[in-house]
Order: sequence, then structure tokens, then C-alpha cells
Amino acid sequence: MAGDSFLGITHSTSGARWIDSRTHLSGGEQDRLAAALIDMFNDLPLPLARIMAGMGLTGETVSNYIEPKIRDLMPNPSRFQDMEKAANRLADAVIEKTPIGIFGDYDVDGAAAAALLISVMRELGVGCDVHIPNRFIEGYGPNTAALLALKEKGAKLLITVDCGITAHAPLAAVADTGIDVIVIDHHIAGPELPPAHSVVNPNRLDEDGQYGYLCAAGVVFITLVGMLRCLRGRGYFTGDIIQPDLLGYIDIVALATVCDVVPLRGLNRAFVRQGLKLMSERRHAGLTKLADIAGMNSPPNVYAFGFLLGPRINAAGRIGGSGLGVKLLACCDVDEATGLALRLDEMNEQRKQIEEGIKIAAIDRAADCNDPVLVLHDKAWHEGVIGIVAGRVRERFGKPTLIIAMNDDGIGKGSGRSIAGFRLGSAIIAAHQAGILEGGGGHDMAAGFTVKAEKIVDLQAFLNDRLMNDLNGEIPRVIHEASGLLSVAGCKPELADWLDCLGPFGIGNPEPRFVIPDCRIKSMKFVGVGGAHLSCRIDDGSGTINAIAFQAGGSPLSRAVSDASDAPQYLHFLGRIRRDLFRGGNAMQFEIDDVAVPPLAFAR
Repeated sequence: MAGDSFLGITHSTSGARWIDSRTHLSGGEQDRLAAALIDMFNDLPLPLARIMAGMGLTGETVSNYIEPKIRDLMPNPSRFQDMEKAANRLADAVIEKTPIGIFGDYDVDGAAAAALLISVMRELGVGCDVHIPNRFIEGYGPNTAALLALKEKGAKLLITVDCGITAHAPLAAVADTGIDVIVIDHHIAGPELPPAHSVVNPNRLDEDGQYGYLCAAGVVFITLVGMLRCLRGRGYFTGDIIQPDLLGYIDIVALATVCDVVPLRGLNRAFVRQGLKLMSERRHAGLTKLADIAGMNSPPNVYAFGFLLGPRINAAGRIGGSGLGVKLLACCDVDEATGLALRLDEMNEQRKQIEEGIKIAAIDRAADCNDPVLVLHDKAWHEGVIGIVAGRVRERFGKPTLIIAMNDDGIGKGSGRSIAGFRLGSAIIAAHQAGILEGGGGHDMAAGFTVKAEKIVDLQAFLNDRLMNDLNGEIPRVIHEASGLLSVAGCKPELADWLDCLGPFGIGNPEPRFVIPDCRIKSMKFVGVGGAHLSCRIDDGSGTINAIAFQAGGSPLSRAVSDASDAPQYLHFLGRIRRDLFRGGNAMQFEIDDVAVPPLAFAR
């Protein structure tokens, strides 16, 4: 039954509880539907058939799920508030060749949203000037000076992407000059919208929330669909004027969707699935060169977007040089793209060095903190990497985590990462409205904010109370869902291939995790810089397989594996199956998420 302890594991070595993957089906129903799917696909492994049945997939729906099509999932742009106004204003700008000023954010989503807009407008002969703020000087979001500077450079229309929904004062100042501003954002809106010509945001309070899971680049994509529809309606595409192929930029939207950690379901899943295919065609000079320099030597996948390309684009905003990511993604020249990709790669190396020291210090402090929400701060911490560190600490302790970099004036810039069930963006907005924060916003799983030193204690108490209320008074603890048992002998390439069909995986579409029970440790070692990763070989009696636990050095997991190797004793391993690309296409590897000592009832 969904929610039952899996193999009786209520407290793993990391303190987690293992449960059966959630499904509304009984075991008998799941088995019956799984058998029907195996009849339909002869090579479908039983573990995957049961997972697909548990997801509600049937013979009638499975094909569309495996190959989701954007055209089938794309909403009518007009369903969004202000979309008609924004699309028509953009169509006017195209027809009149109105110079456009774009203000974006300094993360991957902001860079991708701006690059998408620039690229499409370039095809339509409209010039764009873009400004990405310096996070250390300007902070997050539109500021009056930068918006007016875009106007002074000749912009007759301003567009904010991936920001602007809380920029009331700067947009009011610009509105007084008579220039139109279009806000295209996805962050949670407050009860009052900023003064603008139009505000397109699926997370406005007067929206139904159905598409609130989109990232900013996804919202820009739908806005451009609306704009092109307006232009077609006016008969613009005639003679020599060719309509841009928006699907030709879907790899940029896919990159943003993965890197902004929005739910990979519905339209987002189609964006990523189709975007990965497009990227393999190497159409865009910027992404292609960045992939080459990052050492991406396998077909594009979610891992490559999230851990190879995304961090390098983000490095521009974290280390200095905020606009480099946009330039790369919108670049058409191979030589220019090569130079930009090299600079981003160098910045990413600097970022990793800075991040490692802060991560170690933050984890050390978090280990002594009993609060349900971790709020950690220091004057020595670098503002550019606090979001990454917040994510690392959250992964280690399973708690919402806020990391704050303080300056000499007692002002802190913070970044937070949340857990399922706790809407961090809403909590940060509420803390701002309560007078605790100087400003802030975000979405369910991530947020940014500004806080005075003397208010940090109040922020801690506010978030603790908010979390306990949201989670009905229960201290959050890590829960790992297991999709079923697997033997080493069952870890075959065909299983990995079918798993790929259910992807891409991420928030909202978690990758199935399996348990290989009762394993002996045949060998183990620590690999990577500073022994950051644990590598071992495990044996369950049906065979042996290489296994790896990333970022596990010094963790309870690595100590448990070491103890089991020395004893020796049996361990249950929970994780994901992978093709081991370093040992050939058909070699398999188990990526460890957690381990547990078998309860007596299950031990050999």
C-alpha cells in the first residue's frame, strides 16, 4: 500500500524513511495493468510495467506520454490575463520596427528568456538592447536607473523577463515617462500588480494556477506564440516576410525549464523532451560550444542541462559578467560563441572553488541546528554562490535552507531552497509583508530576499512557525520513495532504455528509484576532488555491479558502507540505475541515494 515503510526501513543511515511509491491502485490492480502493458510491449521489463501502471498509464495513453507533443499540450495564449494586450503591443513593435529594451534576470532562466526574445525579434528585424543586472551592485529585479538607461539608448518599449512582478517603484517611475512596459514573469505575484502596460504571469492571483509550473522562458515562448498569431491575423507574413520557427528555439526553453527546477510535467515535460532532441542537432552555436567545452560527450540529457551547461551559464551572474549568458545563448557566430563559452567555463571553475569552502562551513553549522528551517548567515560568504550552497545543505539535511551573505553594513542577501509541501516563495513574500524582510520573492522551491542583521532571529521564528503550520505541526523528515525491488542481474541496458522513455525526470516527475536488498560490499574507495564521492562494488548474490554515491564523502552513508565492508554485513541500497558510459555502452551502474541496515526480519 502507498505510504507503507518499504522493507521495514523507518530510519536509514541518513535518517530517512523508505516508503512505497505513491499510487491509488491496489497491488492486484497494478499487477493487472502491468500485465496488459507487457502484452502491448514485449520487451517491457516487469519493474517498469508496474511503475507505468502505478502512474496511471494505459495502452491508450502510454504512447502520448512517451512522446509528448508541444502542439497537443500548448494552451491558447489568450487564456492568460493581459496576454492579448501584450501580444498586440509586441506585434505593433514588429510592424513598426520599434527598438526594444529587455531587462532580464542573471540566472539561466532569465538569460534563456531574454535570449529567446532577442533571437525571435532579430529574425523579425527588430533591434533589442538587453540589460542583465550586476547582482552585487544592483541586486535582483528591475531598477529605475537601468530601465531609464535602456530608454536613453533608444528603446521605445521595455520588457522585463523573469522579473518585474514585485518591481512597483521602478516601473512606476518609468510609467511616468510615457514608455510602455510589458512584464513577463512567473514568480509569485502579490495582491497588487506593478504599474505596466501588461503583466503576463501564470502566477498572478487572478489566474487559475493551471500553468503556474512554467518557467519564465516558457511564459515568453507562449507570449511569442500569441504575438505571431496577432501578426498572422493582420496579414503580416506575406511575400518575403517569413514567420520565425519558434520550435527551433525549444532547446533554450528546455535548458531554462531544467535549470529553474520547475515541475517536469505537462507542457514542461514536452518542452524538455523535444528540446533535448533539438540540441542533439547542434543548431545553436552558443549551446554547442558550451557543451563541447564542458566535455558533454554523450547525447543531451537532463543531467547535462542541469549539471554541465546550467552551472556555467549561471557562473556569469555569480562571479561577475552577468550578461555573458544571454550573449552566449543568443549568439550566432561560432568564433564569438567559443570565446564566450571559454570565459563561462573559467568563471565556473572559480565558482566551484568559492562554493566548496562555504558549503563545508554551512553543513558544519547546520549539523548543530535543531530548527525545522535552517537559516545560516556569515559575513565571509560570497553572495554569488549562496543559492547553490542552500541546495546542497537542503539535500544533506532534508530541511528548507536559507543561506545569507552579510555585508559590512549589516545587510544580508539571502537565497533559499525548499522541500515538498513548504511554499518558500509565498513564505518569503509573507515575511516581507510582515516587515521582517526588506524585499524578496520566488516560487515554491526557491526564493531570494534581503534582510537586516537584527531581523534574522525574527525571520527564523517566522519561517519555523510557517513551516509547522503548513505541514500540520510535523517536523519534516526525509522520505525516500522506492518503486520496487531490483536484483543486480536485473540491472540491464533494456531497463535503462525504458526508464529514458518515462523521462525527463525532475521535480514533479521524479525518477524511479529501486532497492537492491541484502548486498555485500566487495570493494570501496573515495574518488573525485578531496574524495568527495564514494565508489564501491556491491554483490547481492545474483551478480556484482559498480555503485557510486555522489557528494557522500564524510556522510553517514559513507560510514555505513565502510562499516559494512569491514564487518562484513548486509546493506539495502536505494538508488537509480544508469548506463556506465565510462565502461562502455552496455555496462551498468547503480547511483546510490541512501543505504539502510536490514531489520532483523529481512536480514539473511
